[in-house]
Amino acid sequence: MESVTTLMAIGGAMDQEDATLMREFIRRAGGPAAKIVILPQASELADTGAQYVSQCLELGAGQAVALEFRRREAAGSPEQLEAIRTASGIFLTGGAQMRLATILGGTTLEAELLQAYRRGCLVGGTSAGASILSKTMIAYGKSGPTPRERIVQFSPGLGFTDRFVFDQHFRQRDRLGRLIYAVAAYPAVLGVGLDEDTAVVVEADAALTVYGSGAVTLVDGSQIRHTDIAEVENKGPVAVSNLRINLLTHGCRFINGQVIFPDKTSP
Repeated sequence: MESVTTLMAIGGAMDQEDATLMREFIRRAGGPAAKIVILPQASELADTGAQYVSQCLELGAGQAVALEFRRREAAGSPEQLEAIRTASGIFLTGGAQMRLATILGGTTLEAELLQAYRRGCLVGGTSAGASILSKTMIAYGKSGPTPRERIVQFSPGLGFTDRFVFDQHFRQRDRLGRLIYAVAAYPAVLGVGLDEDTAVVVEADAALTVYGSGAVTLVDGSQIRHTDIAEVENKGPVAVSNLRINLLTHGCRFINGQVIFPDKTSP
């Protein structure tokens, strides 16, 4: 029987007192039987990994360990690979997604992470750790509601999915324009804008469920009829027709292009 893949992307700035999102991550990873591996490489703070380990244990995870290294040549030790192979949940912390990309990209550890995901290990991340979950990630960009030429810079991510692109701190940092640009540039992907303290769980690379105190903005370009994105220059505004935007809150689901509200069942 094929394992169901699950991603949990979080928009950053989680409520540490309520801890709803981390509780859900631990529940999905197995609760008391969970074996959590923390990857803190995106953070420049030395105690990030230890803080997440402590929180996971306090919230009921059976085991939690942080893989502490900050140099590319240190990635892929036998101990690290064994931890990934036996993990039920892997969590990438916030910070700078380019730190993760340059340290993990192309290593044996990255390959092991992808294998763990395919076998059914829950993979989650917050802020930078959410952005890097996709095959092509938003690496840098500017704020603003209007898509403009050069508003966003793309870079390879870790490649757990090629169907979604994630952006974080979404409404708080006014990032609608750059997500629309990302989707207009390649309408095959669904843009997922994550507010702070808000998460989306992606199951089987298809079904989305929202958790948390904010909202998730879905930018769907599958029905785009026209865009002048290829012609616009000098940071000019980009036109897009027939773009669809959905705003989902806690308990909402998105399956096969349809929004399902918490008090309704799937048709």
